Amino acid sequence: MPDAASADASNVSLDELPSNRFELELEFVQSLASPAYLHYLATSGILNQKQFLDFLRYLRYWKQPQYAKYLSYPHCLYFLDLLVPPDDDDGTNSNNNTTTASDSGETFRREMTQVQFRNFVHEQQFYSWQYRSARLYGRGKRQEDEKK
Repeated sequence: MPDAASADASNVSLDELPSNRFELELEFVQSLASPAYLHYLATSGILNQKQFLDFLRYLRYWKQPQYAKYLSYPHCLYFLDLLVPPDDDDGTNSNNNTTTASDSGETFRREMTQVQFRNFVHEQQFYSWQYRSARLYGRGKRQEDEKK
């Protein structure tokens, strides 16, 4: 979790931060895995507020392995990148990227206001989990059934 530097950036002293900050941020970042919640944030206008977008950028630290290991819903990191795409911090040329430089997550945030898009995202998430489960745990057949 970012240290005092992040607290200084928001003009909040470390004494004022809640003692359960880790749990609160873990719970919130995982809530981003829910297309229904993202739809709520989009339709309420919260996703267009600069302070909220800055908070989402701050939450990118959850992508680091020492924090990501606590996540139960890894899709939240994918949606976090769609909401506020990562900056080109590594010095690579962004011209190789297929997305336009002007799209800083605005398209995804705008589309999430549509119920049809929310349902589409939810379906795709389900298919992804279904595919992953089949690959990790098999297709649900018992070994005796396969021998017949």
